[in-house]
Amino acid sequence: MNGVFGDGVCANIEEGQCHLIPQAQAWMDEENKGMDGGHCFGMSATSLALYKKALDPASFDVSDAAHLEFTSNSQLQEAIAEPQATQLLPMATSGHIKGTPKQIVDKLIEVLRPDNPETYAVAFFMPDGSKGHAVTPYAVEDKGDGKVDILIYDNNFPMSTRVIEVDRSADTWRYETAANPAEPAEPYFGDAATQTLDIRPTKPTEPWSQQHEFPYYGNQHKGGTGAAAAQGAPAVLVYLDGDRTDHGHLLITDDAGRRTGFVDGKRVNEIPGATMQSSLADKPKTDLEPEYSIPAGIHFTVTVDGSGLKKKKEDETSVTILADTYSVSVDGIKLRPDTKAVIDPAPNGERLDFTSSDSQAPQLEFGMSYDHADYIFTVARAAVNAGGTISAALPLDRWDFTLDATKAGAPGDYGLAIERLDNQDVRKFQRNNVKIASGATGTLDYQAWDTGQKALPFTVTNQGQQTTQDLGES
Repeated sequence: MNGVFGDGVCANIEEGQCHLIPQAQAWMDEENKGMDGGHCFGMSATSLALYKKALDPASFDVSDAAHLEFTSNSQLQEAIAEPQATQLLPMATSGHIKGTPKQIVDKLIEVLRPDNPETYAVAFFMPDGSKGHAVTPYAVEDKGDGKVDILIYDNNFPMSTRVIEVDRSADTWRYETAANPAEPAEPYFGDAATQTLDIRPTKPTEPWSQQHEFPYYGNQHKGGTGAAAAQGAPAVLVYLDGDRTDHGHLLITDDAGRRTGFVDGKRVNEIPGATMQSSLADKPKTDLEPEYSIPAGIHFTVTVDGSGLKKKKEDETSVTILADTYSVSVDGIKLRPDTKAVIDPAPNGERLDFTSSDSQAPQLEFGMSYDHADYIFTVARAAVNAGGTISAALPLDRWDFTLDATKAGAPGDYGLAIERLDNQDVRKFQRNNVKIASGATGTLDYQAWDTGQKALPFTVTNQGQQTTQDLGES
């Protein structure tokens, strides 16, 4: 992260180690989880850089690219992972070229020139936008009668020429592949209406030729609130992490009732400016949830819906929301086919409500950037009964963190942790067995601890009665 984005992603650098700001940590964690589905775009970008001599095989201790080995070659693994991770940042997506199949062919004929400094991957999807994969185009071959073949390198079939068949007359395309050659081939296809074949420049994702700008530094918006802070802020990202092939879906709804996500298993996108971007993967049967991008400054709720689970099993699911100055996440949701959970974050990230149709005890995490320091607050075992709501708040104008169980319907035996990062050092606090009765709230006053003292007063308010204990230093 430090090498790709520079020192801005580091709260501090101590003895050569970069301690990431909360937003950078959240982004990195999500990208690493997403790469569990494969590295096809990174393979394409790296192979093209080797072809263009922007990368030298000798730097990976081999004489030519055909002899590269992945095992124990961390430099090569990083070279592939970095463009794979950065492929959906605005610097990359702004250059995506979309169109009908014959328009894509015409564009490839135009750009696949030896003297063109830019290099390109071809991405394709199923007609519903799922199961994206990236390959490397290197020629277009005219087959006659309006038929052409796009000749490609597919990293799942090394040392083999593969073709995407395009029918100019019908304006259709087709490709048969398997993410694993031992698996049965699976047909991909599309037409002028689906527009599921596109071209993606790879150079914007190359960290070896430039340093990237990380969109979520928060430097200009730290401590801001609401719409004023959102001016010029990047879009809010929403991620779902679950099973690679059989997971629930998200439905994001704004205050006007407009929706982005899945309704009855089908994609909808009604929120102005919102996008659903599918990751490009290459592992067998991988079908990851799209990455959602929502305009900054608006209030929305996120519904986590288990009704799409095919195997009728429990899937451990997490949702992360990443914005300019904050990140919040709900980890360890036990998602079943009859589960619906709603996550309601404040637009500035200072409050999060979690409601579930069944009993849950997830982990809540807040990462927040202020002018003087960055913080990560974690609540383990945030229990709710069916229909209950657990809330947590990290106000921007006060030195307290509140856990509200007044509507949880269940008593809590929580774990609390704080990590504080500034440009000098990192401080940590952790305490298990912090008890809050059902119907009560607990407030942690961290001002004295923040300035280096050991005091951490914790006040429980239950039916108007307050009791305070000093949690002390862990």
